[in-house]
Amino acid sequence: MLKIPDSAPDKTSAAIDGDKIIPLLEERSRTKELLHLIETRRGEVADEVYQRVKSDYQMRLGNLNREISRQASNFERTLSDYRDLVSRLENAEQLGERSIEELKVRYALGEYTQEEYEKIVRKKREKIEYYRSKVNNYRVNMERLEDVLSQLE
Repeated sequence: MLKIPDSAPDKTSAAIDGDKIIPLLEERSRTKELLHLIETRRGEVADEVYQRVKSDYQMRLGNLNREISRQASNFERTLSDYRDLVSRLENAEQLGERSIEELKVRYALGEYTQEEYEKIVRKKREKIEYYRSKVNNYRVNMERLEDVLSQLE
């Protein structure tokens, strides 16, 4: 049987990491603004002070960019994993549909009673619906990850 990790839209690692990256992006934006402000105040302080403060903010910006890049790499790996899972789930769903088709033929040939046939079909349909539900959840998460990644480019 296909093992499927849980993927509730509000409880995934992607959603949690997405919550972490937003403050990083905001901090990066603030740091860039402060670097610009430092430039406008260049002549107001000693060059040594200006260089030290500017260097400090450039280092902060570099650290933020590295962390954002690390998070983006994690997102891309997670997105790749989700794509793989969706593909496998869709294949399992198709196999389930084919299995039901085969079951109909076998039922028509008398291999199953109506009760057996209905019970097996019901179980297969439940499994197929479960796969569809998981595919939908993963697709929602994939869209969210793709949205965050598009903002990082």
